[in-house]
Amino acid sequence: MASTADMFSECVIHKILCYLSYGQASRMRILSKTWLQAWSTLPNLEFLVEYFEETKIVDTIMETYRENKIPIDKFGFSNCSKFNRHHQVFPLIDKWLDTALQNGARDLVYVDLLYSVRLYCFPISKVLAANSLRELVLKGCYLMHVSSSSGFANCHSLRKLSLSYVTLSKKLLQTILNSCPFIVSFTLDHCSGLVKIELMNLQKIKSVSVSISRNQHVKIQAPTLEHLFYNGYLSGNLVVIGCQNLKSLELSYVKVSIEFLHNLISRSQSLEVLKIQFCVGIRQIETSNLVSLEYIGYQIPELKIVKASSQLKHSKIVLHGNKNLDAAWFSKLRKLLWNSASWSQVLLCFPEYNEIKIKDLQQHHGVASPQVDVLNVNITRSCGECPTFVDALLWSCNPRRFNLSSTVEMITCFISRLMYMKNLSHSSSERSNPWHSQLKEIKVFDGKNQELQLVSGELAINTLSEDRKEVYFLLDWQCN
Repeated sequence: MASTADMFSECVIHKILCYLSYGQASRMRILSKTWLQAWSTLPNLEFLVEYFEETKIVDTIMETYRENKIPIDKFGFSNCSKFNRHHQVFPLIDKWLDTALQNGARDLVYVDLLYSVRLYCFPISKVLAANSLRELVLKGCYLMHVSSSSGFANCHSLRKLSLSYVTLSKKLLQTILNSCPFIVSFTLDHCSGLVKIELMNLQKIKSVSVSISRNQHVKIQAPTLEHLFYNGYLSGNLVVIGCQNLKSLELSYVKVSIEFLHNLISRSQSLEVLKIQFCVGIRQIETSNLVSLEYIGYQIPELKIVKASSQLKHSKIVLHGNKNLDAAWFSKLRKLLWNSASWSQVLLCFPEYNEIKIKDLQQHHGVASPQVDVLNVNITRSCGECPTFVDALLWSCNPRRFNLSSTVEMITCFISRLMYMKNLSHSSSERSNPWHSQLKEIKVFDGKNQELQLVSGELAINTLSEDRKEVYFLLDWQCN
């Protein structure tokens, strides 16, 4: 009678094993002869080698695949050890790549996790000559040995190319791209040997991700481009031309001029997703077609949203506060939230907090506090009572939902202050309350969505006993 382990066909077992690492898959071979046979003909091979001796195991496995012509869909080799015998390892990798390509590999991955002193001279021209290759990922290897003068054979099958921490020349990069006319996704991440990076005439490209080092210049001209990520080392060395079909744009550590961002957005009428991380120089964003907008930074920008889109469904701002918060910081936050679109989420990260001079805030009471759908606050350390900090925070915006991650001491302080504000707004001395937005109701929930009962501003249950907790408040405000 067949065992339960033999209920699946070898084809189904292959699909199951492909979700596991090669090491995990190898342990499944003991289940039955069917699983052993499936493991021994697994089409996805991914090896992580820490010691030179382990290369012998890889070599034995690859030799079996070569001799028996076992089909290979994916071959990946990751080196996380500083081999002392490079002269022995690199020829083995050459042989394994030959086997993988001869056996029809569609995906190839080579990764040197430690960026060895002597980088592997990857045989790029031989690999791109393969007819089956669809995806090539290289990280931590050397291509300066390759001569681009004679050109490469066209690799019409390649769709995805990723080069990270690879050493190559501008001419070789252009040769590679010219020989792969049908790639739809390209990643270039901190590659050395390049001063000018030009991605031109990529007729089928849909997605480009570029992260540069200092003093590198990037020019992109791609009419079919839909998704662009650029990490610019706080430089303004990016030129984008003819990307009118752009749907999503993510800028990270870029010095951005008003003209650059305006021209890029206005010319890309299809742009729906915009994400800006730790950039400088941004003063104004037009969101006429945006569906999603996200801003992340250390400083509060003088940011104004113009032509706000009625279809803007997701808008999030993330700010990392410093240790010396004062009334001026919260005033800038309030101004930002007023001058911008209705942010659906605001995330504030504070290493700690301090007392705020409330009198310095009262001079800005001309209008009610801006409304925010969700306010997320993460406070690393608590240092005593914090009533003025809570007041300043809720003066800068009135959240409908307030998620708080902090110490039990800090959470208790917030609850106490919120209850005080609620009681004050309900009292006969309401007119003396300096806040223009009144807190009508409070509900507090723990991380398991269980409502916590409040009695005189204290928790009626002792669930907040750990060092760090997460709670959220539902707040009902009345604007005067």
